[in-house]
Amino acid sequence: MEYDHLIGFAIRSLSNLLRRKMLEQAPLPQNIKGLSETEGLIMGFLCDHAGQELYQKDVEEVFCIRRSTASRFLIRLEREGMLLRESVFHDARCKRLIPTEKAKEIHKEILEKSAAMERLMKTGLSKEEEQIFFSVVRKIEKNLS
Repeated sequence: MEYDHLIGFAIRSLSNLLRRKMLEQAPLPQNIKGLSETEGLIMGFLCDHAGQELYQKDVEEVFCIRRSTASRFLIRLEREGMLLRESVFHDARCKRLIPTEKAKEIHKEILEKSAAMERLMKTGLSKEEEQIFFSVVRKIEKNLS
């Protein structure tokens, strides 16, 4: 079987190469090492929406994860000083999720490194090639959903 003609194989290979290059070119900050990729994504989501009232149920819905999984991730982020849980007046059972300054600083650094990787990936691509790439990605996403 020729693997260079399999879309799934190409996507997986590209994903592995991207992850490896990202860690090589832009290693994780020391104060985030040990956090999982999902925990980092949750932290980024909370930082991107810092002005909004977010709760665990929002994380569950956005990341399509179970309550127990979300709870485990949020406990770890809280333990690492990335997250505060604040009781809300209208329901003592609900805890508002608030990213800490530490989380915001790390998120800013990650965004800068991600932008550099994006520039590297786009090197040599024309605007038309980028549009074609995203058009193909959207079609594949539609086929898979």
